[in-house]
Amino acid sequence: MLILAALIFASNHVISRHLNDVLPPFGTAFWRFAIGALIMLPIAGRSFYQKWPVIRQNLWFFVFISVLFVPLANGIIYLSYQWTTATNGGVVSTVQPALTVALSALLFRDLINRKQAAGLVFATIGVLVIISRGDIGNLLRLEFNIGDLTLVVAMFAGALYNVLLRKVPTEIDVPLLLLIIQLFGVITTLPIYLTETLLFRPVPLTSETVIALIWLGVAVTTIAVGFHNAVIRKLGANKASMSNYIRAVFTAIIAILFLGESFEYYHATALILVIAGVWLLSVERSNGHETLFKRL
Repeated sequence: MLILAALIFASNHVISRHLNDVLPPFGTAFWRFAIGALIMLPIAGRSFYQKWPVIRQNLWFFVFISVLFVPLANGIIYLSYQWTTATNGGVVSTVQPALTVALSALLFRDLINRKQAAGLVFATIGVLVIISRGDIGNLLRLEFNIGDLTLVVAMFAGALYNVLLRKVPTEIDVPLLLLIIQLFGVITTLPIYLTETLLFRPVPLTSETVIALIWLGVAVTTIAVGFHNAVIRKLGANKASMSNYIRAVFTAIIAILFLGESFEYYHATALILVIAGVWLLSVERSNGHETLFKRL
């Protein structure tokens, strides 16, 4: 599920960058999650009604994580590409796994072992190799701007969302959780979307944008996010964060297959580093230490 989610999330980045000048950021987030909610209502709507007492008891928690995930972690990502480049975005996005580990340690005292820390370093280096095209000088020449700063905000919101999923009541299963996030996310994003429509630009209704939004709503918001939430609840936020590195590799592969880019030596080097890093990140703690998996 983690690998499939990473592949679908990679398509989200490619589409959002391709239509950056066409789709407004919060309009994209709003319709993406609105379509996802329409898909999930027949599946989890009855459960939403039956579990409403539990939802109401934890209402502000669900509103908070919905705000973290929809307008902040996703809407701000789309907004950031109004100012920054895809290359810079790739560099900044590699901080999310480290933020996830730091927040897990700070909020829940959930630490990683040395092998997992080494995996974090290997995977990060692998992604940077792809972004720099094997030349560290390319990284040194990058110029950061306000878009990169807003991306850091989005990465922090996404990391905090991932970490807080462990606080979701056990009565709330993954399909119901997905519907809750979608519904509350749409409600909290609506004022921003309306303001954006009036002051910036509306969502254009063309065949290209409609197809893109349907894909984002069905594949990304429903399937990929559902898989990702299930992985977090099963393995914990730290291990699930490895999907960021896999996603970066998939994005490069998609660019090679569909945008005509060539496969270079640094792609192979980066792939080896990322695979090694992900494997090390998946290693449990040594004996004598309670694992995150056991605690969950």
